[in-house]
Amino acid sequence: MMHRFADRVTLTVATQVAEVCLARPDRHNGLDWAMIDGLLEAQQQLTRLDGLRAVVLKGEGESFCAGLDMAAILAAPERLPALLAAGADGRNPVQRLALGWRDAGVPVIAALHGHVYGGGLQIALGADLRVAHPESRLALLEIDWGIMPDMGLSVSGAGLRPDVLRELAWTGRKVTGAEAHSLGLVTRLAPDPAEQAMALAGTIATRSPRAVAAIGELLERAPSLSPAERLALEARLQGTLLGGDEQREAVDARLAGRPPRFP
Repeated sequence: MMHRFADRVTLTVATQVAEVCLARPDRHNGLDWAMIDGLLEAQQQLTRLDGLRAVVLKGEGESFCAGLDMAAILAAPERLPALLAAGADGRNPVQRLALGWRDAGVPVIAALHGHVYGGGLQIALGADLRVAHPESRLALLEIDWGIMPDMGLSVSGAGLRPDVLRELAWTGRKVTGAEAHSLGLVTRLAPDPAEQAMALAGTIATRSPRAVAAIGELLERAPSLSPAERLALEARLQGTLLGGDEQREAVDARLAGRPPRFP
């Protein structure tokens, strides 16, 4: 099954894994108005898919995403105020571009190659995992335009080293995928990030969906809690898994030496 949004984004679903592809390769998948609209529509479509287990986010052509296509954005200045207008969920459209992938309720893996600049890097940081080519180039280039990163970086970057984020945001310095890995910006390196991301997604798709969701909830909520609250949350979430249908199936499959079958 394939969907296409605003002639800029494709969404393909197979074996419980969705692949979202930025499809403006002639401009290194730069973010123009159509790309922004297409990505937001794709996020909404993901929330409507039944049985989804994981999402892979990638870019067509030579790059993942080179960030805002400033010339195209400024060609429609009447739309600019709406970009900073928060919706009922407290997020504005540009923040939703990066953080909205989490609304699908399943792990999201970004496959990074070529240029991963500005808004492109912020979208990638909104994913749960990032697989990068060692020679890809990552940067927060907003400072070059006299603006700041504002696509939810304060949320998506909360678990990263603040000094690293400050340096990249203040200077606009480009780093390779290899350096980004050493700085903690990407999860792992691979010569074919899209292939590795799909393999990871496929592995996750075979695991207990409830256990995967519980792990995600624990690690998402824990930083804002006290140590006692973290332990209580950990125990409560484990209590929702122990003895459940999926946990029993995981045990039975493990003992029988077969793949588990989760509904």
